[in-house]
Amino acid sequence: MPIGHVVFDLDGTLLDTEAAFLLALQETMDQFLGSSPSIAELHYTFGMPTDAALRVLGFKDIPAAHQVWERKCMEKLGQVCLFDGIPQLVEALLLRGDVLGIASSESRREYQMVFLPLGLGDCFGTVVLLEDTVEHKPHPAPLLYYMKTTGAKPDEVLFVGDSPGDMLCAQAAGVAGALACWGRYPAEVDTLFRLERPGQLLDLLLELEAAERL
Repeated sequence: MPIGHVVFDLDGTLLDTEAAFLLALQETMDQFLGSSPSIAELHYTFGMPTDAALRVLGFKDIPAAHQVWERKCMEKLGQVCLFDGIPQLVEALLLRGDVLGIASSESRREYQMVFLPLGLGDCFGTVVLLEDTVEHKPHPAPLLYYMKTTGAKPDEVLFVGDSPGDMLCAQAAGVAGALACWGRYPAEVDTLFRLERPGQLLDLLLELEAAERL
């Protein structure tokens, strides 16, 4: 069956949040732990659920650190934006008749504070966030939840994300995965489809549709 559902990750895919979020994490580490790694050394935590990242980094009082990290993120919201080309891509996909969704490890509160003010919230029908599943990416649970909610079959879904965990999630859920390379993730991530800019997603969908007709 042709792809009819395009599901996006948020951070690093739709949203350019890395600098703001990791700077906030650095400052939180300085406050609680007395020192912090460089932004490059913290990169592996980008895209993790916040509490998981704080736990991996050695914070003892996770709720208190989460509160401070969130406050510092809010102070840097002016640095958060949609990647260039994302509004145009979303509009083009909707004109094609594609169903758009989100599968992210962000909490609902973070989603409401960071993504919704940017004006694209109404474009996405089903939004799967941290609270919706027990397991999180790279586990397939978020995409399985999306398919259960929408009734979509695996061969009807394309998941677009920027990290190895996103591609592993897609593979485990049995759906096609496309790596968003317009952020900062290393290009050596193992995936069949690689997108250098948002507009290439439209080309990929046309190629997949042509292959489906053969």
